Amino acid sequence: MAQKHFKGFSIEEMGVKIKLDMDGAEKAMRRAQYALDGAIMQSMIPYMPKVTGSFIQRTVAKSAAVQGTGIVYAGVGPEGRYLYKGKVMVDAKTGKGPMNIPGVGLRYKLGTKLKATERELNFNKLANPDVQKEWFLPAKKKDLKSWIDQAQNAIKE
Repeated sequence: MAQKHFKGFSIEEMGVKIKLDMDGAEKAMRRAQYALDGAIMQSMIPYMPKVTGSFIQRTVAKSAAVQGTGIVYAGVGPEGRYLYKGKVMVDAKTGKGPMNIPGVGLRYKLGTKLKATERELNFNKLANPDVQKEWFLPAKKKDLKSWIDQAQNAIKE
């Protein structure tokens, strides 16, 4: 069961009794948060790196699993952090990049700790011409008013 944020209360003074039930406000705020979380995720997609679409699908799925909590994942999986920051990552111990596994592609050994370098990633602009690092920021710049409108409309439902 969802935690209640708005408690109802009652007061009686000079023969006047007032009881305030905040359940409607609680439901409206939950609808607004759900709408806002979904709108943010959808706004980020055009700026996210896409080769096969798997990274975006996994990120959307993880965000959908917590939609309405105020958490929106900008990137998931082992590649989420370095893609979002737009920095080339290397093995923290050796300073080397991933090895090429025939038939699989570039991969690090399981359990490898990575560290960011100062080198920028070169995103595939052919797969997605709008791709860029920190994709939440351009999404917010473009769609903030829309996010607010969607949340406000959800409150009115």
